[in-house]
Amino acid sequence: MLECAETGSNLMLRAARDAALPPQPAGYWPTTVGVRPRYDRIGGDLSVDVAIIGGGYTGLSTAYFLKRAEPALDIAVLEAEQIGYGASGRNAGFVMTLFGASVPLVKALHGARRLKEAHEFMERAIGSLEATVREHDIACDFTRNGFLKVATSPAYERRIRAEVDTMQAAGVSGISWIDRNELAARIAAPGYRGAWWEPGCGSLNPLKWVTGLATVVDRLGARIFEEARVADVRRVGGRFAIALSSGVTVTARKVVYATNGYSHLLPGLRLKQTPAFTYVIVTERLTGEQITRLGWAGREGVEDGRNFMHYYRLAPDDRLIVGGGPGVLPFGRQMDYDASPEAWAHLEDFIGKTFPQLGSIRVAHRWGGAFSMTADFTPAIGTMHGGDAVYSVGCTGHGVAMTHTNGAILADLVREQKTALTEMWFVDRWAMPMPPEPVRSAVTRSVAQIMKLEDWWCERPQRDDAAR
Repeated sequence: MLECAETGSNLMLRAARDAALPPQPAGYWPTTVGVRPRYDRIGGDLSVDVAIIGGGYTGLSTAYFLKRAEPALDIAVLEAEQIGYGASGRNAGFVMTLFGASVPLVKALHGARRLKEAHEFMERAIGSLEATVREHDIACDFTRNGFLKVATSPAYERRIRAEVDTMQAAGVSGISWIDRNELAARIAAPGYRGAWWEPGCGSLNPLKWVTGLATVVDRLGARIFEEARVADVRRVGGRFAIALSSGVTVTARKVVYATNGYSHLLPGLRLKQTPAFTYVIVTERLTGEQITRLGWAGREGVEDGRNFMHYYRLAPDDRLIVGGGPGVLPFGRQMDYDASPEAWAHLEDFIGKTFPQLGSIRVAHRWGGAFSMTADFTPAIGTMHGGDAVYSVGCTGHGVAMTHTNGAILADLVREQKTALTEMWFVDRWAMPMPPEPVRSAVTRSVAQIMKLEDWWCERPQRDDAAR
């Protein structure tokens, strides 16, 4: 309960403390990195040219492209916790071209031409990420091992075939349908009926990537601060005054909001997106015999056709990484949903049903985290305050490659440069705002129930087969 006698500043800082983020959950990725570099806390008030709020892929990529373009810029990256705290350090490492929630939705909302442009943008985003990895020798296990979207029922087969046809009709190349036999030669899973095949996609270690990118940004001269939780942002005399929960104030000429799934916690962004939580498990190392039984020589990344899809791949050390299934849509500012025993149990059951030849496998790591969704499930990059503030939200769980080039767009917007990137159709577009609570939760949960019902309907043949 907040007391009316408190000043506006004290109210703001107390609210920030009350909404403190939960500790970063333990998971598999930290075990692959070793000792991670730590960055300083801000010891006192600071004045910079550009303040970037958020130390994940988007924020670090923005700093990277800004320093490449204008090395003299004084840039501060403000990370509320530790670099890689959010989705950048928790995702499953898929480097893919999917833009928005789905192919049919993007086409329905934005048309075939924009669908193609978005896909080509994502292809370039993968290329840009790969170029940065190669140029700076970032050891993040990046590889172009391809992507499969597998059909596991007749309904999903029709859906995925239609998506492939839609992309090809729009003029997109590099995507094809492969039948059951060709798919079986890639992965031994008895329930597969065919798949979307896209060889240009890849995978990486997400925490190694964000850690390596931070090292490069630090080397370029941007200042990175951890435990720099932003409580409020205000315009004061033509500059931004950014109040931290520690009581420190950072002033800046320009501000970049690179907070994605946490953006609703900041004033001015509360209605631009909503977070959703997804969950991941990682098994113990598979034996050589189990790897042989899988027949997964290409180590392609895999998703299925469900609305609440499963996504899975093999790690370099022969563990199964499996995520998705049941998710959580939080209410209001609540963000303490990193654990879901129900989702983890579902994913363990999914492994047994998908790969019965593996037998019993122990799960070694479990975690969860938030990603960002806009009201129309389409990414949005925009400007505020006459262009002096910029933001990026709504990667919808497919942001590993996208966020790197989104950083290039944000950097161009900060520098007030009109480029091919800033002219992309999803930049400064009108985006439907999220309704305020409690309407937001009622609407999003109703949509989720409809999506779950559709998944149930599409999976009926699988359940009937299992019953027999």
